[in-house]
Parts: sequence; structure tokens; C-alpha cells
Amino acid sequence: MAAAMLTAVGAKKPNRPKTVMEGATDFGGGSPDVPGHLLSMQENGHKQPVAELTEIPLWDDFYQNYVRANRPVVLRGAARTQPAFEKWTDEYLLKLWGSRRQVDAEIKKVEVRGGPTVTYPFSKFLKEIYKEERKDELYAVIGLEDDPKALADVAMPEPARCKEVWPQSVTLWMSAGGTMSVLHNDDGENFLMLIDGYKSVMLVHQDQARNIYAPIAETGGTSPVLQDKVDLVTFPRFANVTWLHGEIGPGDTLFIPHTYWHQVNSRGRNLGINIWWSHRDDWRWWDLDRYDAKQFGSKRLPSFNEFKESAAKRVNCTRIPDEQHMDRTKLVDEGRTKEIIRKKREKHVTRRKDRSAKQSGEL
Repeated sequence: MAAAMLTAVGAKKPNRPKTVMEGATDFGGGSPDVPGHLLSMQENGHKQPVAELTEIPLWDDFYQNYVRANRPVVLRGAARTQPAFEKWTDEYLLKLWGSRRQVDAEIKKVEVRGGPTVTYPFSKFLKEIYKEERKDELYAVIGLEDDPKALADVAMPEPARCKEVWPQSVTLWMSAGGTMSVLHNDDGENFLMLIDGYKSVMLVHQDQARNIYAPIAETGGTSPVLQDKVDLVTFPRFANVTWLHGEIGPGDTLFIPHTYWHQVNSRGRNLGINIWWSHRDDWRWWDLDRYDAKQFGSKRLPSFNEFKESAAKRVNCTRIPDEQHMDRTKLVDEGRTKEIIRKKREKHVTRRKDRSAKQSGEL
């Protein structure tokens, strides 16, 4: 149903939600009678199943058909080869970190960007998350970049074990289940490896930015629509969102392409390890001077698929040794990655101008 058909005639414009930036006007005009109003995000829009593979593809296949093609995919069982999959029980992590490691935990399991947090020793966090009175609270996002013992239990996932691949960060997402993330995107390719528990994932194409109201979000890289209670009076176009649905369980890996919007719900004791990464040849397509995740599919930018088609059709993958884990792998953080990409593009433009000037002189 088109957004125009959802508009209530003469409807009063609602007050600006806190999640919408000041001065924005592109909201309101919807009807409370539309199916999905005040239900969760994953009960709205038009969903289709995400692609799944039961065998891990070779790099060339994975790059061409999923990375360059901008196609999410579930790799069933791919995370079972991670040392953490067998080792990371609560008892093991308690021995690894105990009271020595401080953990910043979001208090609300229904994520609010910039919402309240609490800092606990890991040992206390582990006790608190299983208490009945905390069942709607506590969700830890634990950066592992400076923790070589933890990193030794994590390996760069197949099929991207390449010297040319630059992992940006390694993060553990831990809770007792019941979490609901905001709908957001990331500036990197993304492997989400589930060590324990279950996740239901909503994957929204970059070109749907306007339907999820990303251009008016108070917090960049997010949708202002509440993930647990979609207000179709305030955000009527959300009813038009088409999206891919993925269910992952223990040992599964989900590949989320660069900038793909995603919203994640968890069930049961939940340990997910996330690695954002880039390839050294990403400079060929990632034009940072034009790139704006809020504008794909609009008149300002082409489709994201078209944007990424300028990526090389084939890129190198020099395999790293099987025994090399993340504790022996150099991380290139997001800021440094963008700096390198910008410099490489500038050199490419300069060389192209020099060649053009030389050819003009010869004529």
C-alpha cells in the first residue's frame, strides 16, 4: 500500500519525537488504523527470507556474489570452528575476566542510543543478568581490541581470511536475552558470529533510507522509529519497508554488507562476536566525498547497488595461516581505514588527470 494511501485526511501533525532532529518536518500524516501500528519493527513492512548457505564459499564466490553484490547471507554453522564457540561458557569468561575487567552495560534491553548505562566488574555483571528483577535490563557491549587472551579465542571468519582484508574491531555482545537493538547501519562489512543463543535479524536495503526516516534521525546512522512500538501515525512510510528476515542460532554467522540497515532481537543467553572489516581495494568504490548513508535511493544519490558496482570485479585474497587468530592480526580502525581510502582515491584521481593531460598534449 502506498504511503499516500496511509495518510489520514485532516490528521493533526504529531509532536516531534525525541528521536527526530529539531527542525525536521518530514513526519506525521499517518493513521492508527493501519496494520502494524504500535507493533514491533519485525511485525511491520514486507519481509522475505535472507539467503542461506550450508557450505562456506570460496573467497571469489563470496566476494562477487555477496560482498560486491551487496547481498546479506547466513553461513550456517560457520562459527562452530571458532575456539570461543566451545570455550566461552560463563565459567570460562568468569575465570578470564573475574572482577578485574570493568564492563559498561546498557540498562535498557530495548536499546536507546545515548541511554543510561552502568559499570560493573564482569563478575557482578554476570550475576545480575540472570536475576528475575533484571530480566528487562543489562546488555553489555565489550570491546576486545586490547584483550589478547580473548582475541586468541577468535579468528577472522572464513571465507575472508585474507591478508588484504582489514578487520576494524572485535566486539562481544552479551546478555541473558530479550534485547532489541535500534535499526542502524555501520561503515564496514560485518560478520556477526553467534556463540550462544538466538537472534532474529531485520535487514533493510540502503535504498530504504527514506522509508525508515533516516534523514531526520536525531542520532546519525539510526532510524528514529522505535523498534518495539512502531508509530505509523508519526512514521507512516515505515509500513512500506521491504526487508530481509534472518534467524541465526549457536554457531551461525551472518554477513551484513557495508551500510545495510539492521535491527536485531535476541533470545536466551546471548553471546555474539562482531567483526567489522574492509578490503584494501575498497577505495575503488567507496567515494567518501559522495557517500551519505541517509540519501541512497533518493535524487541526491543513486542506488547503493549502483554505487558499489564501481568496486573491482575481482580482488586478491592471500590466505593467512590457519593458526593465526585475532591476537596476532593487525586491526585497522574505522578512522584509519577512511584515511587510507581517501588518500588512495586522491592519488588515483591525480594519476588519471596526469594521463589525461599527457594525452591531450600528444594530440
